[in-house]
Amino acid sequence: MKKAFSLALLLFMCLCLTVPALGLTQGESFYVTDETGSLSRDTVDEVARLNEALEENYQAHVVVAFVDYFGDVYADEYAVSLYNEWSLSPRGMLLVVSPKEGRGGMTVGSEITDAFTADDINSYLDRYFWDDFDKGKYDKAVTKLVEKLSGWYEDYYGPVSGGSQAQTGGSSASGALAGLGLLGVILGFITRNLFIILIFVAIIVLIVLADRRRYRGYYRSIGMPIPRYYPWYMFTARPYRAYRRPRPARPPTPPPGGGYRPPARPASRPAPRPSRPSRPSGGGHSGGSFGGRGGSSGGFGGHSGGGRSGGSFGGRR
Repeated sequence: MKKAFSLALLLFMCLCLTVPALGLTQGESFYVTDETGSLSRDTVDEVARLNEALEENYQAHVVVAFVDYFGDVYADEYAVSLYNEWSLSPRGMLLVVSPKEGRGGMTVGSEITDAFTADDINSYLDRYFWDDFDKGKYDKAVTKLVEKLSGWYEDYYGPVSGGSQAQTGGSSASGALAGLGLLGVILGFITRNLFIILIFVAIIVLIVLADRRRYRGYYRSIGMPIPRYYPWYMFTARPYRAYRRPRPARPPTPPPGGGYRPPARPASRPAPRPSRPSRPSGGGHSGGSFGGRGGSSGGFGGHSGGGRSGGSFGGRR
């Protein structure tokens, strides 16, 4: 179980690393972030003034960020990641440029994506920004672009008359989230990391299902009714946690030289034959020689018997 949780935590950390954490802090004015020192204070104030009007009338903003380096990230991808990290308005726009690298990117919110397309972004940058930017006139380039984009909002949503366009046209998602406070921050985090959260939840579900199978297998193995399972059982010291399902025996590995040959059975030996009873051996009495009259008679064989051999008996003459 500890290995499963360690694997889930490692996978979650790896997935988090796929989401770039840019670590760029917004400037004090919210609308301008300049870590290169390329913009003057007058330009920062002018951009803030234009954005205050956009916020009041259309609940939108045009945020500008000057960074040192993009690194290996494309400028437009950097702009999208930074837009989500800062939780900008769905009606907003974000311009990110690097004077040292001479490149930059721009992205817009989801509510105006269809109205202000990628072709419109390139057109506005070519007409009102890149020429002055390439000449090092950063203040002029930023001021001109923000003014033109403010004019686009007025053309798209219409001029403000008798009240705020934001009130008549509906509230933006960013304004709603800002009013919710902490809940808005939580919802924004969930929205940006929904894919990672779903994967993490799926891993937890798989771990719980595997523990439930082990729980049921334990009670089946001891022949008891299966009680109801609860997910927090995996953290308790119940006997089923030490239960391991028996694995089927593996067939023997065949030798490398060829196919598998089963081991030879021991040859059956025939039953031993009953042995004949052997005659007992021992010394016999030697037969005496009995002499007869006028001649001699043949000797008699002696009987087998134990003891010492007998002496010789002479017959009468």
